[in-house]
Amino acid sequence: MPQLADLDLLLSVASYGSVGKAAQAHSLSQPAASIRISAMERRLGLRLLERSPTGSKLTEEGEMLAKYARNVMQAARELLEFGSASRSSEAKRLRIAGSPAISEHLIPEWLNRSGFSFGEARVEVQAGNVDALRQLIRAGHVDLAFIDGWCQAGSRVQQQFGDDMETRYICDDRLAVVVGSKHPWSRRQSPVTVKELASAPLVLRERGSGLREFTDELLRTAGVAGSYVELPSSAAIKQAVATSQRVTVLNISTVRSELAEERLKMVAVDRELPAKPIYAAWSEGRGLPEYARELVEIAASKGSPMPVLLPGQATKASLLLEPETTAKT
Repeated sequence: MPQLADLDLLLSVASYGSVGKAAQAHSLSQPAASIRISAMERRLGLRLLERSPTGSKLTEEGEMLAKYARNVMQAARELLEFGSASRSSEAKRLRIAGSPAISEHLIPEWLNRSGFSFGEARVEVQAGNVDALRQLIRAGHVDLAFIDGWCQAGSRVQQQFGDDMETRYICDDRLAVVVGSKHPWSRRQSPVTVKELASAPLVLRERGSGLREFTDELLRTAGVAGSYVELPSSAAIKQAVATSQRVTVLNISTVRSELAEERLKMVAVDRELPAKPIYAAWSEGRGLPEYARELVEIAASKGSPMPVLLPGQATKASLLLEPETTAKT
């Protein structure tokens, strides 16, 4: 099989009518160009050039080969252009994954409220549990993942990401007791006790979810058990609470818009509720592409959910609109 460079050289000889001029165009000496064409003739068993003191021209077989060579060189150029376009497209692609609540409520805000333009980047976001997110990172299917719920409030942060991953702390996402705007607790001035909360009719996430584990741990300290409805998504829970006299416990990040619009109300509790730290994680070996690195910086500066409602604080919408920045790394 002729080399592409040799076919290109032959086409230059046909164009210039001279091996010397073709050699110059390819940054070759004339002897080197002649040797390469002669070697191609031997490999193909064809006489490609008619040489004379006034120049060189292609033989009939050489013209036939040149016809095919032009098609080959055009296909090769298209292949190189495709590879270049693919690399450019890949460089403008940002693949993100996150825990369900982060993917639904925080990542869109980080993208939209950043004040930064991602230009022509294609941003792809998917959700999954902790194990799925770790697998996506290790397989190279995402550039970056945002993960929550890997340690409990008051305990040490356990570095369970693995030695092959880099991580960065983004913020804490606290839990909040939430009721509908017509619930009696929405106008209550004094904090609710955990025992009152445990005795109230509740709407909870399904067993096995991180949010349910946090909620069960909180209610277990009360030593009483009330009735509850179990639903599989935060959206379903918010709908159920907004139109009933039931109570729920949700991540603050998932109810910010409803609190700001006063469709839901946050209720003060007589103790600090647990928080789930949110981390950015990525492959140590592959590192972070430019867009992913910029998104991590945006999340770290804007990512902390709203201030926590302490006992005695009023649930004013103005308090809930602007997140508090956390500088922890």
